Amino acid sequence: MKKLALLVFVVGYLLQTVSAMEAKKMIVFSYEKPYQYELINGTYKVKATIKNESWVAGSIVRFNEEELKVTKLENGDMQILLPLIGNSGIITVKKGKKNIISTQHFEPLIPADWDYFADGKIHLIVSSHQDIGWMDVPDTCRKERVHDITIPALDLMEKEPEFKFEMEQSLNLMEVLEDSPENKQRLIDTYKSGNFEWGATFTQPYEGLESSEQLVRQSYLGRRWIKKNLPGMDAHVAYNVDIPGRSLQVPQLFKKSGIDYLFVSRMKEGFYNWYSPDGTSIFTYSPGNYGWFHYHHKVLDEDAITALHELHKTLKSWNEYYRERNIPPHYGAVISADAGGPESYKEVIDAWNEIAKNAGIKIPELAHSTALEFLKEIDVPEAKIDSIYGERPNLWLYIHGAAHYEAVKAKREAAVTIPSAEIFNTINCELNNDFSLYPQKELDKAWYNAIYPDHGWGGKNGHITDSVFRVALETGNEIGTKLLNSSLNSIAKKVDLKNTQNIVVFNDLSWSRDGNATVDISNLKGTNWIVTDNNGDKIPTQLVTIDGKKELVFSLSDMPSIGYKTFTIKKGKRNVTSINTGSNFCDNQFYTVELGQGGITRLYDKKLKREIFNTTSMLAGDLFHMGYTGNGAGEFVTMQEPNFAMDRADDKKSSWELIESGAVYSKFQSAFEMDTFNVEQNITVFHKKKQIDLEYVIPNWPGTQNRQLRVLFPLQMKNDAQISYDVPMGMVHIGKDELTMRPGGFAWGGTYRQKSEEIRPREIQNFITANGNGFGFTMSTNVVTADWVDPSMNSADYPVINSVLLSSHKSCHWQGNWYDQKGSHTFKFSITSHEEGWKNGFHFGIENNHPLLPIVKANKQKGSLPAEKSFVSTSNPFAVITTMKKAEDDNDVVIRVVETEGVDKKVEIKLNNGFINASKTDMIEENPKRLNQKGNVLQIELGKSAVETYKLK
Repeated sequence: MKKLALLVFVVGYLLQTVSAMEAKKMIVFSYEKPYQYELINGTYKVKATIKNESWVAGSIVRFNEEELKVTKLENGDMQILLPLIGNSGIITVKKGKKNIISTQHFEPLIPADWDYFADGKIHLIVSSHQDIGWMDVPDTCRKERVHDITIPALDLMEKEPEFKFEMEQSLNLMEVLEDSPENKQRLIDTYKSGNFEWGATFTQPYEGLESSEQLVRQSYLGRRWIKKNLPGMDAHVAYNVDIPGRSLQVPQLFKKSGIDYLFVSRMKEGFYNWYSPDGTSIFTYSPGNYGWFHYHHKVLDEDAITALHELHKTLKSWNEYYRERNIPPHYGAVISADAGGPESYKEVIDAWNEIAKNAGIKIPELAHSTALEFLKEIDVPEAKIDSIYGERPNLWLYIHGAAHYEAVKAKREAAVTIPSAEIFNTINCELNNDFSLYPQKELDKAWYNAIYPDHGWGGKNGHITDSVFRVALETGNEIGTKLLNSSLNSIAKKVDLKNTQNIVVFNDLSWSRDGNATVDISNLKGTNWIVTDNNGDKIPTQLVTIDGKKELVFSLSDMPSIGYKTFTIKKGKRNVTSINTGSNFCDNQFYTVELGQGGITRLYDKKLKREIFNTTSMLAGDLFHMGYTGNGAGEFVTMQEPNFAMDRADDKKSSWELIESGAVYSKFQSAFEMDTFNVEQNITVFHKKKQIDLEYVIPNWPGTQNRQLRVLFPLQMKNDAQISYDVPMGMVHIGKDELTMRPGGFAWGGTYRQKSEEIRPREIQNFITANGNGFGFTMSTNVVTADWVDPSMNSADYPVINSVLLSSHKSCHWQGNWYDQKGSHTFKFSITSHEEGWKNGFHFGIENNHPLLPIVKANKQKGSLPAEKSFVSTSNPFAVITTMKKAEDDNDVVIRVVETEGVDKKVEIKLNNGFINASKTDMIEENPKRLNQKGNVLQIELGKSAVETYKLK
């Protein structure tokens, strides 16, 4: 009972104590929008409202002992003038001396401490991100670019001279000059005044899809074109802000083109010196995501107070980053949108700077700016910029090759025909001593078309955009093919030929090589035809008759670098082959090959004494028809994988037939039905070159949505084999040459956290190679997308080299098209095994996309050229000539060469024509540095992985 009485006493006492205390409720200050503020006695005050029910009549409000003015409004609420700028402190509300109604923490809208950025500047970089199409068809987007974006931007600059704007690529500048030539001087003037900047590349491409020379020509049709066509203008910033991917040699190619800065996105915000393997770097900037200030933050869309309030929070997070790296206190606020127009922030800027001027504290300046202006402020010697290196594999690769196979096939063919046309037209002009014959306009048109499609495949009315892109690529290839054939025929006319029925076979690569060539002899009667070399000796020849057409296929060896050999078609008896073949097997000097349902069941390398394939769970050359529900490109942050709704070739009933066999090759054919389409599978085993070709003819691809087709080669290697593939002007060795940092940056789907070495599939140029366990395997193809991991459900723990042939998915645009690709498609692959090491497969991998080029000369002729000749060669096969062309501005000859082995070397380039002086230029043939050399041999020191350009007079 005593305990209960004690409990009642304590509870009663506590309740009495609590009731004696007055509650201190937080008073809510509501700011009026737009903010209403004024400068009172040198201090900015901002109006706020206190609701009537929160106010006790007769109260006094103090902030850090300063009494704040409070006025009653007509509706009974109270209006208070709060400090706009200052440090945080305590607001006290009292009634009388002792009655404290409220004590609360308060932060002015604009903090007083701007820390590292107090003396700095915020650069508002207003830009328009442009796909050629995607928002709609190219013509519609072009009209909008010219008339709704560029010209209004010029007009705004006249009205507001402090306004600045930028477009990201030179193609858009070309469009303005074509559609509105009267604005040419305005474009020049606004560039010179620093108001209007243009990107230094032609478009914003998938860098890994471009060939070596196609990627270089982005600068030719970018920065070089601008300088040549608009006197006084230049471009020093390359933009590629949309694609989450960077190709290995881009820093070198751009920097050596006179481009100082690379503006990217979808990568952690910050500044980087991005290195290529030769040691060249380019100053790179990423805002995290190019559209975030437009689409998400919107801090400049209201008023200066909002901007000051929000940007202070942003800058606060960057104080240590800048301080640690000694970076000047300049911050970039990128305001960009897809097809966004010019938008002036003059009112916000003026109000901001007026507040900063009168605030009595240091606040950074706010101004319209450009990326170039901003990055020049950051790029100073004392700044310690982070260094990064390597390839960032493209997450969006499914959008191009696999989704637009026929178009990209034309692009890959143009990558061969156009540089070859340049090389042999240059040689032809030298032989004629007349460079007026050089087809410069046609070559310019070819290059324009070959690199015209950018990253914006699909989109709204994407079927039209895709067809425009395909026509451009096919046009580029057609022009290249026409110009190449014309130059070869002209050169062949100069060869001294003592026989009739001659074949002049050309090699467009800068190393001696073996291979095969094919000529049509349908005009010759009979079948007893052979091919002999210049000495009259028989060479391996095979007659092929298909649908009444007769062809001779013959094997060649030691074909001269960028040169030719002559051969003669004669009556004679072809050598009888001793190759052991059957309907489903072949045994020659290189391989034992056995075929089964769906592909190769066994491949034994006789020289290496090794089984090449592991066919326990799939065959080599097997087709997997899988599900795929991705978009190809979009706001995802990891590669979208196929699913396991699978249909396999090795499950289909089929049989093999030996349809051709001779001294050159044996060809096997099989036909079968997949679930929704038919396949003709051809496997060709060559007898004079260590090579097997696989061809897949699909006559009726139905375009079933969300499907993907792959071909696979399972290897008898351990999973730690080194996988390598070629990229524009270089090689990537997986796990060694990728970007090591997690990219960061963001998309609507999250943050890019996946390590680059984990990203797959990859964009390849010509080949992918696996090396380990004492041998190597190389697959060469013009199919872009390659992988090395088994994509099936029970994934193998050994390398499975595979390629994505087709992917029928939807554009990521909400009104976009399906990439169904209905119709007929043919895919070709060449494979070989070799001694371990990627270098042993390098030249094979490239050669199979560069066919030997035969020209038939039926009659005898006198000529100045011998039966065999190399016009240009290098002393090292890993010093690769990518083009030889007439110089852009005169009749000098330009040669570009890349070191592909990754080793410094001294190289001799032997030429047909002598030169009286030589110079080393930048990538776009400018800034020559004279070399004290003359004669027929150019001696150069070529650094590892370096791309160098030389000009010869």
